Amino acid sequence: MSSIACGAAWTGPNDQLLPASLIEFSEGRITGISPAPESESNLFIAPAFVDAHCHFTWSGLQKLYLDLESAGSSGDFLEMLASEVEDEKTGGILRGCNFDESLWPDSRLPSLAELDAVTGERPVFIRRVCCHKALVNTAMLKMLPPGCEGVDWSSGIIREGIIVGFENLYQPEPHILRKAALLAEELCYSSGVTAVYSFEHLFSIEALAMNNPSVRMSVSVFGDDVPLLEKALRDESIDLSRLRGLKFFLDGSIGAKTAAVSGTYLDGTLMNPIMNDDQVLNCLLLSDRLGLTPSFHAIGARALNQIDRAGKLYFEKTGPNVIPEIRVEHAEELLPAWPGNWDPSMYSFIMQPNFVKRWQQRGGLYEKNLGRERAVKLNPFGLLERSGFSLGFSSDGMPFGPLRGLQGATDHPSDEFRLDIDKALDAYTLGAASICGFDDLSLRLGVGRKADMTVLSDNPFRTAWDKIEIMATIHNGELVYGPSDILEEK
Repeated sequence: MSSIACGAAWTGPNDQLLPASLIEFSEGRITGISPAPESESNLFIAPAFVDAHCHFTWSGLQKLYLDLESAGSSGDFLEMLASEVEDEKTGGILRGCNFDESLWPDSRLPSLAELDAVTGERPVFIRRVCCHKALVNTAMLKMLPPGCEGVDWSSGIIREGIIVGFENLYQPEPHILRKAALLAEELCYSSGVTAVYSFEHLFSIEALAMNNPSVRMSVSVFGDDVPLLEKALRDESIDLSRLRGLKFFLDGSIGAKTAAVSGTYLDGTLMNPIMNDDQVLNCLLLSDRLGLTPSFHAIGARALNQIDRAGKLYFEKTGPNVIPEIRVEHAEELLPAWPGNWDPSMYSFIMQPNFVKRWQQRGGLYEKNLGRERAVKLNPFGLLERSGFSLGFSSDGMPFGPLRGLQGATDHPSDEFRLDIDKALDAYTLGAASICGFDDLSLRLGVGRKADMTVLSDNPFRTAWDKIEIMATIHNGELVYGPSDILEEK
């Protein structure tokens, strides 16, 4: 039997915090919780975090790819690229990620000629942090299929289109995928996360089945992979036991100016949704036929309106109990699409509060692209919570980890849309678990529950999130992150 002492514990929404306690667990479950008034521990215990929308394999690959997050200008970008051009740790293609030109003084991306000058004949593919925009050099352009979508052949800039399917076309080598799975698992545990809902291509689902990470995982495959998925289902050639859903894109991102927002961006850009209403309805019917939960990537209000209209037609056509719910991913510009026909019994919302911290503050990306008045109304968590919708939080890997997101949810620039700490914790633990199908983890912390717990350095009800660290993670009763002496063994 193992035990851990804490100064306080959060067991679930609307519960009183437990004072100093000793939590005991054995064989993967909590066996006792008792007062420990003599404890001097400052540790704070909560149910382990659940990331309701991430890209598990991609999170590991990012640890191997060239990370351009620290680039502060076009010049920095090129210098970092030049320093890695001889390194083949990402395979034959030099792959990079995480640049964010919205933070640069002039936001100017390198030209194709500048990219070619530092990379030569080595094919290069670099994703923006949002993964809806990328830069490639001439060597990579020569490898792309003729007529592939989203490519500006004169600049090397790609928006949407082939970006989503790039890893399918040019799959990372098996040894890279194995290492990525290990790194992603370490990242989860060091972030206090023991369960994820991950969006994957079929080839990465196959790799995950072979590498079998211990993180609890539900998986959704991208809609473009459905023909391959149907073949795998017929042949039973891949372990699809983790498979739960299908994902469809209705728009892109605000950072790439490809989200179908209401009206135009400040520079006059107008983006239409990727699909029409009939196509969205067909996606719902396809999900129904395959028995999978549909997830729609929809950031802008016009894309969200499409889900609202198509969902209404779908439920009128089939009844409300065929697909238990429709997952709406992101929903950043929900307010102009509200109240619509949204029904809490039919929809759940999975949102990324880390976006608030990263892009919704004054002078941030949202304000630069949409203006302050529109920016402050994005990510209306409080509206959904008050309206009775299932709300799950996630990181989308930007960056992975709940702490920044919890700070974004509780420090939203609009009082109306801000969540208190209790509701924010629920959305990143029990609420997210319920949406993602982890029924054991949707239960309040108590005797008999699965022993998945996050140990924080201090009590977030009295200490700011940016002063708190993940001290340990307990998964199925085992310490998977943190110092060994944090537990007592009997």
